[in-house]
Amino acid sequence: MSAHLLSGLTSAPGGRQAGDRNFNASLEQLMSGVESRFGIKPGGLVERKLARVMQMVPLPELEHWVSRMNSYPGDHPEWQSLVECLTVHETYFYREPDLMDMTRKEIIPYLLSLRERERRLKIWSSACSTGEEAYDLAFMALKVMLGENKVAWNEFGARPVDGWSLSVFASDLSNQVLRTARDGVYSNIAMGSIRSMPGEWMDILQPAPQPDDRNDSGERFFAVRDWLRSYVRFSHFNLLDKLPPFDGIDLVFCRNVLIYFEDDAKKQVQTMLARAIAPGGVMVLGSAVRLLAPEYFESRFGHGGSWYVRNDTKVFA
Repeated sequence: MSAHLLSGLTSAPGGRQAGDRNFNASLEQLMSGVESRFGIKPGGLVERKLARVMQMVPLPELEHWVSRMNSYPGDHPEWQSLVECLTVHETYFYREPDLMDMTRKEIIPYLLSLRERERRLKIWSSACSTGEEAYDLAFMALKVMLGENKVAWNEFGARPVDGWSLSVFASDLSNQVLRTARDGVYSNIAMGSIRSMPGEWMDILQPAPQPDDRNDSGERFFAVRDWLRSYVRFSHFNLLDKLPPFDGIDLVFCRNVLIYFEDDAKKQVQTMLARAIAPGGVMVLGSAVRLLAPEYFESRFGHGGSWYVRNDTKVFA
């Protein structure tokens, strides 16, 4: 644990200074627990957040709390509450337009052709945050399927035809963001969820009542239409688990979360995703994340970046 995160912190109760050796040791132990359970590496932002959480706690109480925390598994409510404080959940519809365009024009048509015999498409948004990506992928797939006469559209929404099916799974570590995702209600504020949404994407939304606690905010709220929500299933999942919650996946998105992980954890996650993806299926990573499990994937390059096709190599580890 680097000591730089403690510089500039003020005195804590009982005269403890932020540079206190025992405080450093407790912070290091807690950060190690976060990393081992959730893969979040000890970067400066996460460390500073942890230091702020801990610096106002009397040292004996802090040491006892850290010891107790490290005796709990990662799914314990106290760990879940702490991770809620440390992670960033900011996202929005049609994030990274070039990548989304590539998915719509290149990846999904490839997968529909690949799955012509099975007539199904299974998609996983593996760090879905508040749900915008999952709804993006569901709507995008339906639009491409409509163009290939695999979907019928009427006043009740879009439905696959001729034996085709679409399933979109979405998971996240945070129960807080999963509640928002399941509700599917988003705001129009300047930096809100719909700030870069293509005009045609607005078809998936309908006006929603303003929450009671936002009556004076001037915001407008929109809800994802029920027909689109019916394609998406949200669940809690820790990407560091070695066994995926789904299998036979055709397309998995794992963007924007692995940047917080060390390389060993990134490779572990990519290997877990390889277990979930059917041969010929596709993995999409964030642009800043490199492929660390090349034994399971073949790289392809499109107009919006790289995507990775699952080969036939079995995962035994």
